[in-house]
This record gives sequence, C-alpha cells and structure tokens, in this order.
Amino acid sequence: MTNLRVLFAPLAVLLASCSATDVPTDTADLGRSVSIDAVFEDIATTGPIEFEKVTAATWSVPLSGLLNLEHPNAQAAGIEDRDEAISVYTYVLKHPEHGVYLVDGGVSESFRGADNSDVSWLVAKVMNMAALTVQRSNREILAGLDGEAISGVLLTHIHLDHIMGFDDLPLGTDVYLGPGEAEASSANHLATRGTTNRLLSQVSQLREWAFDGSKALDVFGDGSLFAIHAPGHTAGLTVYLARTTAGAQLMIGDLTHTRWGWENGVEPGTYSADLPQSAKSLTWIKSLVDKYDAAGNIITVHPGHQSL
Repeated sequence: MTNLRVLFAPLAVLLASCSATDVPTDTADLGRSVSIDAVFEDIATTGPIEFEKVTAATWSVPLSGLLNLEHPNAQAAGIEDRDEAISVYTYVLKHPEHGVYLVDGGVSESFRGADNSDVSWLVAKVMNMAALTVQRSNREILAGLDGEAISGVLLTHIHLDHIMGFDDLPLGTDVYLGPGEAEASSANHLATRGTTNRLLSQVSQLREWAFDGSKALDVFGDGSLFAIHAPGHTAGLTVYLARTTAGAQLMIGDLTHTRWGWENGVEPGTYSADLPQSAKSLTWIKSLVDKYDAAGNIITVHPGHQSL
C-alpha cells in the first residue's frame, strides 16, 4: 500500500490542484470597499437602477445537489432526494449613467433545441442537460434593449449554469467575479474545466472584485449596487444588492438554490465546495436581511434557482 501511495501521489496532487478555468484574471476596475452598515444605510429608499428578472431556462436536477439533506431542518421535514424543477435566471440592471449589466451570464441561443458542443458529454450527462429548456436567450434579451450594449456581466460564481450565455454577447464583454473563484482548486475541475473554458471562450479576461479586507464593495461608487463576498458554495461566491426603482433586490446566486432553502436556512448540498462555510455564509446573509429588514417588506430576495 505504501508503494501505491507513492505511485499515485503525483496524480492526487494534480487532481486537487486543477483550477476552474484557464481564462486569465486581473483586479476589477470597479468597486470601492465599504462597511456592511453602509450597504444597508439607504435600503428603504428606491434607487436609480431599472431591474428585470429573466427566466433564461428551466431545468430539473437532483435535490441533493441543491439542498443539504443532512441539515436538521431538512431531516425534520422528511425531505428525500428527488428530481427538482428549477429555473436559470439572469438579471438585467439598467443604470442611468453606467449602462446595462447582467447579473449572471444567462443562456445563449445555442442551447435551444440541440446539443451544445461547448458542454462535454460527461458534464451533459451528469448535469442532466437534456432537461434544460431555453425560455429567453441572451440574444433575445439584447434584441429588447433597442441597440443598447451590455456594459458587463457580474457573476455570482462560475458554475456551468451561470455562464451559458456568453456566445450571444460581444467578444471581450467585461466579466466580474469574486476573489479566488477562477483559481480555486478541485478535483471536479478536471472534468469541468474544458467545458468552462469553452463557455468562456468569448471572455478575454476575468476581473476579480478586490474587497481589500472588507466583505462589501460599492460597485459604482454611488450607493446603487453592492457586491458582498459570501464564500462556501464556491470560493468567490458573490451576492449583489441593488437599489432599484422597484425597491431593494438581493440576488444571492447559489448561496441557497431553492425557495425552501432560504426560508428554512438550509444551504446547498453536494454542489457546494465547502459545506460548513456555505452554511456560515447563508446564516450571515439571512441575519443581515433580518436586521435591516425586520418587517420583511423592504428587500426582495432572489435565491439561485427558485423564486420566493
């Protein structure tokens, strides 16, 4: 056995050190560090951003990936694994001065009605890509902007279902994501990195948020949009709080995937890289919502794949 460990040790190191993507990263040119109190200071006041939530696709995946079924709340509810209907969302933010940004990458027209060659056969099988049905592609979103360009994409994280729309966006569109997201090492990336690289082939560089010791950034410097680092599901998971003409919108990505997960404080399951940290981040973000919106009528929360 000792000899076998020595023999396979280099392979184990290789598997564990596989990053999410080969796309180069650099420090973001947007955002300044602020306190959490500053994020929520004017939360009850409407802001300048026009907000639209788009259902880009519908899908069905195992609930055990979306929800930690070992959590006491899930155990008490008697929840068992099953195929769960979900949606893939992208959010269109129109700022009067800074232009149009997407939160998460949407879905491209190439995923409609045919196998997508960007996704490997293994990833397609494991992720049940046959069940994905495009509802509104990025091409259709762009058509509804009357010629207005997309200024950038703000990713909650880099998982497959959050980066499927770049084929429909202009080459070199600015893309922002959390620190360490692209470089995070995992054995799973050996199977997924090729697909991730192909889905990001239109992206020349990933711009990482520089939190500089803070947990939050004022993205535009005007108090209208904030990025908050909430790692666990992935190393760089970032949630976004927008002050919009329709009130405060909190886009939490896969901090928790489901409506039930948010309402009952249950973090994602097997899809998370660090389950204990994922649970801590969810508890923290929920505590902020409870603190700054005690009555529950100010902040609209958007879980990753189901609406409240």
